[in-house]
Amino acid sequence: MIQVIYGAKGTGKTKIIVDRANEYAREAKGVVVYIDRTNHRLHDLHRNIRLVDASAYDLHSQHDILSFIKGMLAANFDIEQIFLDGITRLLDCNISELRELYDGMDVISRDHGVNFCITASGSREELPDFIAKYVD
Repeated sequence: MIQVIYGAKGTGKTKIIVDRANEYAREAKGVVVYIDRTNHRLHDLHRNIRLVDASAYDLHSQHDILSFIKGMLAANFDIEQIFLDGITRLLDCNISELRELYDGMDVISRDHGVNFCITASGSREELPDFIAKYVD
């Protein structure tokens, strides 16, 4: 399953995803991963959440991110939830360019039983159809 927290820049999406991650981690049976472009959320996240600073792994493309996630899953079968914050900033792209990433996460979710929660910025007019179906 993929959930997208969508809204204009500055509307509190990061706070929402951090709160969801913390809430989820309190009841999770498996591993919860939070991928961000920095490690600034280290003290905001529950101690059971594995924070991944994407800038430390040279993730510069959608393919890089998908391969990184697959590598994490190959090494740890207990990952059940992955939170991703600020993907467009990490990749320096527009949300409409992320079809490969969303399609890939959909396959990973179905094949490995992993849930994703992602933040995405933009106006309702900019919301691509391939993302709209995942918006809360």
